[in-house]
Amino acid sequence: MGRCCWLMSNGAESLAYFVFDTEHNHDLLAVEELAQRCGYAVISSDEVANYSDAIKIIFDNGQWRIHLDNSSAIVSVDFSDPRFYTRVNSSALQGEYVVRAVLGRKKTTQPLTVLDATAGFGHDAFLLAAAGCQVTLVEQMPLLAYLLEQAVQRARNSTNNLLLSAAQRMIVESANSVMLMQQWSANRPDVVYLDPMYAHAENETKRGLKKSAAVKKNMAFLQRLTSHKAIDLSRAQAGHNQSCHDELNSEGEGMIEAALALAKRKVVVKRAPGAEWLGGLKPASSLTGKATRFDIYPLS
Repeated sequence: MGRCCWLMSNGAESLAYFVFDTEHNHDLLAVEELAQRCGYAVISSDEVANYSDAIKIIFDNGQWRIHLDNSSAIVSVDFSDPRFYTRVNSSALQGEYVVRAVLGRKKTTQPLTVLDATAGFGHDAFLLAAAGCQVTLVEQMPLLAYLLEQAVQRARNSTNNLLLSAAQRMIVESANSVMLMQQWSANRPDVVYLDPMYAHAENETKRGLKKSAAVKKNMAFLQRLTSHKAIDLSRAQAGHNQSCHDELNSEGEGMIEAALALAKRKVVVKRAPGAEWLGGLKPASSLTGKATRFDIYPLS
């Protein structure tokens, strides 16, 4: 393995550098594809020392793995990961809160079409696809959207029928979800599903809820990717950044308004228990678990 290159964001802030096997040309092609897809410029590895705070990305066994801050913490998008797969390959799948909230009690002859407008790491979307939904995943961060695409493709190539069939019901789009919903020209989805970033942070801090190590790693990665937006999450949690709070509220307002205008049957919003309603809009009902709440806005 040898250090190859760095990726620079368009704003000239360091984001990541790659480690890959220099003897394998397909690894280099994967690096070049990722750089092109994410809109980054590749520079020489001679400048590595100047950007010690960047995220390290390793291409290993055909899969990208993200190493955070020179620690042992590794982030990847892998639907075959045993810690996640046990939720998919389980008789309890239909009892998952997200599945119950989206499918509801009405029986339909056709699979529900779902727009997951805030895909993130794709776990909720995969659960919905495994439950029979046709899911479009929208992720506005190009790097994460690329990782999602690769994970879906690996699942489609899997010999595991459950992974394969779920992945065949998933499509990944890299776009701003609000703009995409406002300009939507295809058939309207039955359900729009929202899990806005940072929505749980303030509430969990107040209630002392503990996040799993995996969730902490994923959130750290997402916060690094969105750092260019200059949202000071720690100050927002402490109540010291009113402009940040206003910005998040404004984003949530625009998101749920676009979702309500697009969905045919309902909008489902994932929140933390006790969190404010997204955009201040009261849902018709909610499903509440220990760590999450699903607000349901029926439209038909």
